[in-house]
Amino acid sequence: MKISKKWLQEFVFLPDSLSAEELGKELTLRTVEVEGVEDQAKNLNHIIVAQIKSIEKHPNADKLRVCQVDAGVEIVQIVCGGSNLEVGMKVVLAKIGATVLWHGQGDPIIMEKATLRGVDSYGMICTSDEVGLLAMFPKKDDHEVVDLTHLKDKAGTPLAKALHLDDVSIEVDNKSLSNRPDLWGHIGMAREVATIYHKKFTVATPPEIKAGSEMKLSVTVEDATLCPRYMAVALSGIHVEASPGWMQKRLEACGIRPINNIVDITNYVMLEIGQPCHAFDASKIAEQKIIVRRAKEAEKFVTLDQKEHTLTSDMLMIADGEKSLALAGIMGGLHSGINENTTSIVFESATFEAGSIRKTSTRLGLRTDSSARFEKSLDPVNALLALRRLVELTLQICKGSAVASPVVDLYPKKPGAKIIATSFEFLEGKIGMSLDHKKVVDILERLGFTIEKGKKGALKITVPSWRATKDISIAEDIVEEVIRIIGYENVPSTLPVFSITPPRQNSVKVLERKIKELLALESCFTETYNYSFESPEWLQKLGVDSSLHLELENPIAKDRPLIRRSLIPNLIENVESNLHRFDEIKMFETGRVYKIEEAGERVEAKDDGLLPRQDTYLGLVYAKKSETTPFFVLSKVIADVFARLHVAVEIIPAENESFAATPFVHPGRFAFLKVAGTIVGRMSELHPSTAKNLGISQRLAFGEINLNILSDHQLEEVSYSPLSVYPDVVRDIAIVLEKNVMHANLVAALRSVDPLIVSVELFDVYEGERLGENKKSMAYHITYRDTQKTLTTAEVDDVHKKVLDTLQKNFAAEIRK
Repeated sequence: MKISKKWLQEFVFLPDSLSAEELGKELTLRTVEVEGVEDQAKNLNHIIVAQIKSIEKHPNADKLRVCQVDAGVEIVQIVCGGSNLEVGMKVVLAKIGATVLWHGQGDPIIMEKATLRGVDSYGMICTSDEVGLLAMFPKKDDHEVVDLTHLKDKAGTPLAKALHLDDVSIEVDNKSLSNRPDLWGHIGMAREVATIYHKKFTVATPPEIKAGSEMKLSVTVEDATLCPRYMAVALSGIHVEASPGWMQKRLEACGIRPINNIVDITNYVMLEIGQPCHAFDASKIAEQKIIVRRAKEAEKFVTLDQKEHTLTSDMLMIADGEKSLALAGIMGGLHSGINENTTSIVFESATFEAGSIRKTSTRLGLRTDSSARFEKSLDPVNALLALRRLVELTLQICKGSAVASPVVDLYPKKPGAKIIATSFEFLEGKIGMSLDHKKVVDILERLGFTIEKGKKGALKITVPSWRATKDISIAEDIVEEVIRIIGYENVPSTLPVFSITPPRQNSVKVLERKIKELLALESCFTETYNYSFESPEWLQKLGVDSSLHLELENPIAKDRPLIRRSLIPNLIENVESNLHRFDEIKMFETGRVYKIEEAGERVEAKDDGLLPRQDTYLGLVYAKKSETTPFFVLSKVIADVFARLHVAVEIIPAENESFAATPFVHPGRFAFLKVAGTIVGRMSELHPSTAKNLGISQRLAFGEINLNILSDHQLEEVSYSPLSVYPDVVRDIAIVLEKNVMHANLVAALRSVDPLIVSVELFDVYEGERLGENKKSMAYHITYRDTQKTLTTAEVDDVHKKVLDTLQKNFAAEIRK
C-alpha cells in the first residue's frame, strides 16, 4: 500500500526538514514496515515555471528564436525553436543541471550551457515529452512547448510544486498491516505519525447528510452476521466526467488509476478513511430496492472486469429484486456500474464479515483493494464517516448534484465498548523498566484510548472502536502499544529476574524416549514411521472389521481414509513388504492410536463423547526365516525392556478370550502384559491362515503396549550394589513341558526357589514330533551366586535339586538328559 506524505500533512503537521526517508525509518521502527520511498519530483529537479519577457529572431538560424526568460531570481537567455512562443507566456524551463529527454527520445541528458549557431543558451524551454509530462500536456506538433500561462504561480516556482507533483509516496508492506485495519487509510496512518512525533492530530468531521425526498431507497439484509452494518444514500444531478486534477494526483501518488469523478471519489474515501465504498447507477437498481443476500448455488455473475464467475451459496451478494448488482465487498457488477450516461447514483458504505470476504475472494481468485481491507475486520463506525465524506465530496465536485433520498442505516447489533483492566505495575513488569506514568497515558490517549485511573496504579482502558475489532483485546496488547511508541531500542538490556526451575516433564514422552533407546541400541530393532491412516483393503485381508474405525472426510490419500486403532496392521504390512529383502525383520513404532472406546482400556470422560482417545502406543514385530518360535524371542525382548525400565511385568496367557475383533491373532500364542494387576499391552503371533492369505511363509510375532497406562505406574527406584567378588556358577537345563506354559511364569517360579539363583535365561526353544503332541522343549542358563563366599559344588547341587523338583511339581516338566 502506498501513502502520500502530502495527504498525511493534512492531518498532522510535519516540518519540511523531515525527509520521507526519516519518516519511513520511524514508521518501520514503531508501526509498520516501509519497503521504499518514491519522490515524484526527483526527475523535475532544476526545472521551473518561467515567463518569456522578450523574443528576437536568431541571427544565424531562421527556425530558432532568442528569448529573454524570467527565471524568478534572474533573466536568462534561452535559444529555442518552439512553434508557439509568445511574449508573456509561462513555460517550462530546464535550468543548467536539470535532467531531460532530448526531444523526448534516447537517454536522459544533463543540461549545460550551450552555444547554438553562435548564440549562448543557458537552459532549455521544454516540450511536454522532454520532461515526462506528455500525458498531462498533449502536443499538437513536435515543436510545441508546454504553455503554463493558466497557472497562477510566479516565475521561479519549481515545476513539481506548481503542478502538485511534489508529493512523496511511502510504500508500506501489506503483511505488516494484517492486524491493523485502522492503518489502511491516511487518517489512521496520520494518527500514528502524530503520536510518534508528538504532534497535533486534526481530522475534520464530515457534515451530516441532509435527507432528500426524490427517491426512496429500500434495503434488506438477510444475514446480519455476514453484513453487520449496511448504509446507503441516493444522489441525483450527477454528471460523470474527469475528477479534479488534485484528486487525480492524490490517487496516482497512491498507485490508483483515475477513472471518473464518481469512481475516483469512492477510491479517494477508501484511501483517506480506510473504508471501501461502492457507487451504483441508480437507474440500474430495480424499484430502488437493495437486497443483501447469499448467492444462489452455481449462480453466474459478471464483474466490472468483464469476467464471469460461478458462485456458491456461501458468497455474499448485493442484489435488487431482479438481479445481482455486486459481489459484496469485492467488486461491482458490469451492468450496474457508473458510465458516461449515469445521472443518479446510490452510494454504498457497509461492513462485511471478514472471513466471508476472504473465502470468496480466494475461491474466485479476485483480490481487490476493497477485499484486502474488508478481510481485516473493519470498524463499523467508519461506514458512517465514509458515507458522509462521499456525499461531501460529491456535492463539492459535481456541481448541480443533490441528495435524493433519506440515509438508510441497518445496524441491528452494535458492539459494546471493549475495556481492558491493567496497571502501571503490570506494564513496567512486562517491559522491564520504570515508566513515566504521564507519558504512558499521553501515548495511549494520542492513539485513541480512553484512560481511567484507579487506586495503586490501576488502569481501566477503553479501546477505540477502530482498534477493537480484532486487534486490541488483552493487557499485553496495551504493553505493545506503549513500548513500540517509546521505542524498543530505548529499553535497557537486562537479564530477566526469575527463579529457574526444571520444566515439567511429560512422563509419556520420557518413557517413549527410554524405550526407543533400549530397542534401537540394545535389541537392534529398527524404528519405523507410518502414517496414522489405514487402508480398508489391507484391514480386510487381516479380517478386521473396519466399521469401528473413524473415517476422514478429506483423506490425503484416497486408499487410506481410515484412522488407525492399532499400530499392528501397518507394521504387519511393513513386514509383508520387506520379508523378501531380509532374512530377519525387527521393527518397532511409537505413535498415537484413535479409539472411541475399547473393553479393558481405562475410560476417561470426554467433553461430548465424539472425540476419540489418543493414547500413545508401542508396537513391535519380529520375524526370521529360520526362527520357529518368534513369540518367545519377542517375549524375551519385551521382558528385557521392562527389566531395564525397572518395572515388574507379568506375561499372562489368554484364557477364554474372544478374538472376533482381531482375527489375525493366533489364539494359542496370545498373552497379556500386566503391571501391578493392570493390563498394559498384549502380544501374539500372526494366525497361520492370515499369514498364508498374505503370502508370509514364516512365523511372525507382534506386541503392542499402551505407554499412557504404563507411565501411570511409578518406575521403581534403581538401587545399586557392589559387584560380587565371588564367582558365578552356571548350570544348563533342558526341559519338556506343555506348550501353553509361559516362559515368564516359569522364570518367576524358579527365581523364587532360592536367593542364590540370580538369573534364569532362556537360550533355546524346540518343538517337534519327537517330543509328542502339544509339547515343547525349553533350555535355560541358570546362574547361582553367593555375595558372601564362594559356592561349593554341594551347595549348588542342593539348590539345583530344588529347581528340578519345582519344575516337575509345578509344571509337570520332564528333564531332558
